[in-house]
Formats: sequence, structure tokens, C-alpha cells
Amino acid sequence: MKKFFHSLRVKVYTLFLFFTAVILFFLFASQMWLVPAMFNSIKTREVVETAEMIKSAWNNRNFPNIVRNAVIEQGTYILIRRDGLDIIYYNEALAGLDDILSSYIFDEIADEIVTRGSISHHFTDSGKNALLYLTYAGTPNNVKGYILIFSYLEPIGNTISIAQSQFLINAGLLLFVSAFFSAFIVSQISKPVIGIFRSADKLPTGEFNIAINRSDSTEIRLLKENLNKASAEIAKTETLRKDLLANISHDLKTPLTMIKAYAEMIRDLSGNNPEKREKHLEVIIGESDRLNALVTDILDLSKLQSGVAALSLREFDFSARLSGIISRFSYLRGNYSVRPEIESGIFITADVTKLEQAVYNLVGNALNFTGEDGAVTVRMFAASGNVARFEVCDSGNGIAPEQLPFIWERYYKADNSVNHSRAVIGTGLGLSIVKNVLELHGFRYGVESKVGEGSRFWFEMAYKKIYDNK
Repeated sequence: MKKFFHSLRVKVYTLFLFFTAVILFFLFASQMWLVPAMFNSIKTREVVETAEMIKSAWNNRNFPNIVRNAVIEQGTYILIRRDGLDIIYYNEALAGLDDILSSYIFDEIADEIVTRGSISHHFTDSGKNALLYLTYAGTPNNVKGYILIFSYLEPIGNTISIAQSQFLINAGLLLFVSAFFSAFIVSQISKPVIGIFRSADKLPTGEFNIAINRSDSTEIRLLKENLNKASAEIAKTETLRKDLLANISHDLKTPLTMIKAYAEMIRDLSGNNPEKREKHLEVIIGESDRLNALVTDILDLSKLQSGVAALSLREFDFSARLSGIISRFSYLRGNYSVRPEIESGIFITADVTKLEQAVYNLVGNALNFTGEDGAVTVRMFAASGNVARFEVCDSGNGIAPEQLPFIWERYYKADNSVNHSRAVIGTGLGLSIVKNVLELHGFRYGVESKVGEGSRFWFEMAYKKIYDNK
């Protein structure tokens, strides 16, 4: 029950009803206070305008008719003091007021009327709201006469009373209709959201696709599209997780099996034979190095991806460093070779240790996947402006275009790249480490490859050229 009251349906439904109630309140408030206040203001202005019209027609021959027409149009009572006489004009609905208002003595407040220009007085007469307005014609030094206008405000008051009574009935009907339509609107809003929720609830079971209908609103379609993208990423991550566990298990199991097997051979067979024992120990050491490289790469990658690995930047001679890195591959046996084409005097600002690791991984990766000639070319040169470019080229089978976006992921292996034994120890994490190191430095990087012709891995960085004058 608690979940129901906290659901989207109930919240939206409540907001619709609350909105309706607020609108009804403001409508009722306007009928109670705003409309009467506006009518009083309008009626007062009409009375003042009538008085001004009478002043302007004071010497008009048709003066009586002008006043009578104003009385008929506005339903007012007008008393004129002219030439010492009181002239009364009134609507039939106001008959009987002449005895009351004709006894109004202008002389008692004449000075006040002239001083103030006009006197406006709202009061209640027999339970009815009324307006009394007094002014004079002429100038303060030459008063030609006085004008009294009386008007009831009750016609509009009766209308408001009727409207207020009718309002209660209309409000009840409006609330009922609003409740019905609110339920319909809430259903239309919540239905696709609930559908998305149910689809998202299936994600843990492996159903990663959410159907998108043409009738969906733009926001719902965007939400479904984003959820589908997230689902695809979840599916890919799940696949990578399984591959990661499988590859780590394989990479750990193989050397451990070899270490155990050769250790048993030393114990049972070659322990007293120095030549065989040395060969077996070499295998054990080599497999131990593979395990150590795998663990080191996993730790390095975890640090880079978690943001724990901070850069220690300094300026150094990258050309000289590259020569030192390439020399490490001189131990390679067989037909493998690294050919340097390095422009001298290129200085950059970077983290020496991490960048060396990235370069070592790129060269090692190229050696693992180069062609039958075993040749890998390492280039570094000034590209344009203050940008230097580093390249590692191999002559292997290359990488298919559809596989290029994924080669930087952990343990990803392009199917058409591996068809020979590795030249150096590899863990499957090298390119992922390279990617994280280069992104941490903010360097541009990429790969160019053609199937059957080989691959070129590259990155670019800002540099400055320092010439040796010796």
C-alpha cells in the first residue's frame, strides 16, 4: 500500500487534482473580491464621467434631455442645484429617493465641495451598497451650481450572488470531470514509463532490447533509446567480464601448470643432472616472468582506470629514451628485429615511467603480430608546428576495419591477427594500458591498418626541438 501511494500514478493524479483545486480557488476568490472591486471602480469612473459631461453641457439648451438620457442609461439618481433651485432626475427604479436626497443641503458642505473639487462616498442603504458623488460646475470663484449623483451597486451584487451560488455547483461538476480526465491523462503518462520499468526489470535476465513504438512521445523514445544504449553497454561489459575471467584463468593456469610440471621433473628426473636441471629451471623462470607481467599489467590498468595513478610530469629527451627502450628488445631470438627511425633532439613534457611503459607495450604488441620477416619499425619525427609523432609499424596480417574500434579493450583479440607464436611475453592488456596512459596525458592516438599489409599505431604530442651544437 505504501508503494502505491508513492507511485508515479498517484503523485501525478494528486498534482492534477491540486492544480484543479487551485484554479477553482482563484476563480472563487475573483468572484468574491476581485469582480466587486473592479465593478466599484468602473461604476465610480462612470459616475465621475457623467458628472463631467453634465458640467460641459451646463449651458446647453438641451441640458435637461442630456441629464435625463444619462439617468436612463446608467440607472442613476441625479440632483442638480441650479440658480438656487433643486432639479431632480431619476430612474423609475429609484423613485422615492427624492424625499431623502432632495433634502440634502448643499449649503452645509458647499465650501468643502469647492475646496476638494468633489466628494465621493460609498455606503450601505437598506442593505444595499450605494455610491454618492458630489461636485460643482464652474470655477471656485464662480460656482454655477452643484451636482449630486446617487447610484446603487446592487445589480452587479445580485449577479455575483447568483454566480457564487452557481459556482459551487459548477465546482463540484468540474472536480468530478477533472478527476476522470486526470485519471485518463495519468494513465497515458505512466503507461509507457511502467513499460520501460518492466523492460528494465528484465535486464538482469539477459533481455537487453526495449521495443520503441512510433506512438511514443519524443521524451519516451529518447529514454528508451538511451536505455537500449545502456543495455548494450551492459551486455558488452558482461561479455568482457566473462572474457576477462576466462583469459585471466587461462593465462594464470598455463604458466602455473608449466611451473608445477617442470618443478616435478626437477624433483623426479633432472635434479642430479645439471644440464637438464638448468633447462627446466629456465622454463620455470620464464613462466614466472609471465605470471609477474600479467599481475603487474592488471595492477597498472586498475590504477589507470580508477584515476589513482597520478602523472609525474617533467621535460626529457624523448629521442634518447626511445633508443634505450628499443635496446631492451635486443634479447629477441630468431628473425625478429626492431628498426629505429628516430629524429634526434625532440624534448617533451610527460611522465617518463608511464610513457615508457606505453611505448614498450606498443613495440611488444607489434613484435607479437608482425609478419614472417619479424621486422618492426619505430619512428619518431616532427610532424607539423610543435607536434611530434610517434609510430610503430609491423608487417603482419593487419586488422579488419570492423575490429579497429575494439582493439584498445582489455583482452580483445582480432581474429585475423594471430596466426604465429609470440615474440615476447604478452598479457592481452598492453593496448588497454597504452590507451589509458595516452588519454591521461591528453595525447592524440590511433591506429591505421590494412588486412594483409600490417598495422601502424601512433600518437602525437607537443614538443620542442633542442639542437646539439657539439
